[in-house]
Amino acid sequence: MQFISPLYFSLILFLGAVILFYFFRKQYTEKSVSSNMLWQQTLNEWQASPFLKKMQQNLLFWLQILALLLLMLALTGPVFKQNAVVGDDVIFVIDTSASMSADFQEKDRFTAAKNEMLQITDILNGQNVTIIQAGQQPQILLNKESNKSHAEQVITSLELTYDHESMDEALRLANSLAGEGSAIHVFSDNVEEELAADELPERYVQVHNIGENDVNLSLISFGVTYTEGRTSGVAVIENQSNEVQNAEFSILGEEQQLFQQSVEIEAGEREIIQVGELKELPLYEGVISTKDSYSADNQLTAVLSSGSPQVYSLGETSSFAVRGFETIGAEVIQAAVGEWDQDNGQGIILAEGDTLEELPNLPAIYFHSSAEKAELNEAITIQEDQLLQYVDHDSLYIGQASEPLEGNWETIMQSGNHPLIQKGSHNGQPLIIVNFSLSDSDWPLHPGFPIFLFNAYEWLSQETDFLGYYQPGEEKWLNVSSSMQSIDIFNIEDENLYSLNLENESFRAPVQPGSYQAVSQDHIYHFAVALDEREKQITSGQSFTLNARTLEAKQASSVNESLWFWLALIALVFIAIEWEVYRRGHRV
Repeated sequence: MQFISPLYFSLILFLGAVILFYFFRKQYTEKSVSSNMLWQQTLNEWQASPFLKKMQQNLLFWLQILALLLLMLALTGPVFKQNAVVGDDVIFVIDTSASMSADFQEKDRFTAAKNEMLQITDILNGQNVTIIQAGQQPQILLNKESNKSHAEQVITSLELTYDHESMDEALRLANSLAGEGSAIHVFSDNVEEELAADELPERYVQVHNIGENDVNLSLISFGVTYTEGRTSGVAVIENQSNEVQNAEFSILGEEQQLFQQSVEIEAGEREIIQVGELKELPLYEGVISTKDSYSADNQLTAVLSSGSPQVYSLGETSSFAVRGFETIGAEVIQAAVGEWDQDNGQGIILAEGDTLEELPNLPAIYFHSSAEKAELNEAITIQEDQLLQYVDHDSLYIGQASEPLEGNWETIMQSGNHPLIQKGSHNGQPLIIVNFSLSDSDWPLHPGFPIFLFNAYEWLSQETDFLGYYQPGEEKWLNVSSSMQSIDIFNIEDENLYSLNLENESFRAPVQPGSYQAVSQDHIYHFAVALDEREKQITSGQSFTLNARTLEAKQASSVNESLWFWLALIALVFIAIEWEVYRRGHRV
C-alpha cells in the first residue's frame, strides 16, 4: 500500500489528545446511601442490559479512536500498489553498444535488457509503446504502437550494433516524443543519474542499469611495422579487474598462429608485449585468450605498413611539396608521366594537375590546380582529422582555389563552403586532394606545412589493398573504379556476409569487430572493424527512478480514487454509533 499524502499522518496527534482526555476525565468518589428505592427504575434498566452498561464507557473510547483513525487514513489517500505499468504511454530507450555484450547472469546484458522490456510490455494495459535505439545515431524503431504483439516482435528482433551509444542524444529524442503522462524506461549498463536529470528534468524516468563490475582484460592496442628488413609488432594489454589475471596473447595471420606468449598482469596495470619477428603478411590479428566477461575487446587487427615508402613526384609538381617531403625524411624520386612503370606496386604518388585520369593506381597526394579559380574571402575552418593534427590554420593565407573535383570526398579544410583539402578513395587507393596551388598561398612558410606532409605520408603509407579501419556498421561512400563496383563481404571464416553494389549504394561495414575481406572479381581488399576506444571498458551503475512520486500517485489515485470515500463513510458510521451509545448512556 502507498499513500498519496502521507503528511496527514501527523493528525495522529489528535488520537493522542483523545487518549489524554480519558486520562484526565472527572473522577467519582464512592458514597454510602441508606436506600436505593428512588433508583429502582434505573436498576431495572441496568439489570435488563448489563453487558451494554458495562461496555458503554469503553465502547465510546474505541469508537472515537476508530473514527479519527479512519478519517486520518482517508486524508492520506491510501492506494494499493498494483502490478501495472505507470504512464499513459511508455518509451523504451535501449543501449545497443558493444559493452552490452558483456556476460551477465548466464547470458549477456543485452539479452537481460530485452527480457525486462518484454516483461513490462506483457503487463501493459492499452498504453502505446515507443522504442528508441541509442546507437551512434539514435533511431526510432517503433513510434506509439498500441499493438502489444507487434511491440514484442520488435523487441525480440533487437540486435547489438557494437558502436558507442549517444545516450544524451537518445534521451533528448525521448523527451521530445514524451507527453505529459509518459513514462521513459532506459536500459543500459551505466547511465548516470546526473545525465538523466539534465536531459529529462520533469519526466518520469526508470533507468535499468544492467550488469556487474566483472573481470575484464582488454587489448588496448596492437600494431606491426616493417623496419630494417624484418616485421615486428607490439601489443598493450590492460587488466581492468581488482586481481592479478593470466592470459595468452596470440598473433594470427592467414589461418596460422604466428606468435604466442603467456602474460601475468597485475590489477589495474598494463602489460607491453614486444614481438621480435613475424612472417610478412598484409594483415595480422592480435587475440588475447582469457576467462573474462567481455570478449568484444579481446581482438584487434593490424595492417603491415612499410617503414619508409618512396615518394614519386610525377611530372611537374611544386618544389615546395618536394622539399617538404624531403624535410620529413622521405625519399623523393622524380618520374615522368609517360615513363611511369604501372607494375611498380609500392610507394606514394605526388602529383599536380586538373584531372585524375592519368593518376597511377597507388596512394597519392594530389595538388589540384585548374585555370578557373575562385577568390577566397571567408575564414578557413577545419575538421578534427588525423591529417590536420597539430596543424595551425589561424594565420594561414590562401588567395584563390580551384573548383573541387567530382567525387565522394570528405572535406577536412574549407573556406566558407569551398573545399580546400579533401580525402577519400580513388580506384581503391587512399587519395588526398589539395584544391589550391602552393604558389597562391603562404602555407609553405608556416611550420604546419611539413607537419601536414608528415601526417599525409603516414596516412598514405598504409597497405594499398587495405580499405581502412571502420567503426561497427559505419557507412561511407567510396570513389571506386569500374572494376570494383560490386563487392562481396567475407569474414575471417570465409563466410559470405552480404554483397554491395558501390555504384548505387554506400560501403557498409559489418557491426561485429574483426578483420574482413571485400572481394571484387579476382581482387581481395582487406579492411577491419574496430571498437570505439570508449567501448574497451565495462562498467555498471545502480538502477534508479526520477520524478516517480507525481506520476505514480496520479495513476494510483485514478485506480483507487474511491477508497478515501469508503474510509470516510465508515468513519461517519462509527461517529453515528458513538453518538447513539453516548445518547443512551446519558439518558440512563
